[in-house]
Amino acid sequence: MQWDKQTWCPVREWQLANMNVDKNMSAVLTVTTSLTRFLERRFGMPLTVQLHEQFLDKATPSEATLLGCACSAPVLRRQVSLLHRGSVMFDAESVLPLEGLPKSLMEELQVGKRPLANLLLDQGLSLSRSDLSVVQVESGACAERWARRSVLRSASGTQALVVEVFHSEFWTRLQRLTGQK
Repeated sequence: MQWDKQTWCPVREWQLANMNVDKNMSAVLTVTTSLTRFLERRFGMPLTVQLHEQFLDKATPSEATLLGCACSAPVLRRQVSLLHRGSVMFDAESVLPLEGLPKSLMEELQVGKRPLANLLLDQGLSLSRSDLSVVQVESGACAERWARRSVLRSASGTQALVVEVFHSEFWTRLQRLTGQK
């Protein structure tokens, strides 16, 4: 999908407009820490990574704006699915500017087994998430899906634009894990 063509809603505005949304959905879409660690701790949902594609690319104008890098700057683009018990829960695309990307992180990313935020945290990089926005997207023949976009930033200067698109099975699984109907 072309994420820069979506109309993203900043999370604070989204929360005000969607105060009646299920509390678990709201918690997932607005969490500012590592989403995968949050899901494991709060819902007992450990996730595994399925790497689809990882390649060198150039930042689009909208990506460059969010990341504060030059337009067409070299980036690493990573596309993964996150699975729980063999089922895809959500897909994620990360865009990391190559400038200042630690070699050890690049090596871990190439292995393609672990979520990006966890890699950053496990390398001792303090992490913050900014520009958190939410959108409901129409994905062709599939029903509408929720997506969120944010920029992960570490104190060392490493940063990544991350877009996560949640499958309907994800919300169903969360309800089962929390005993909701």
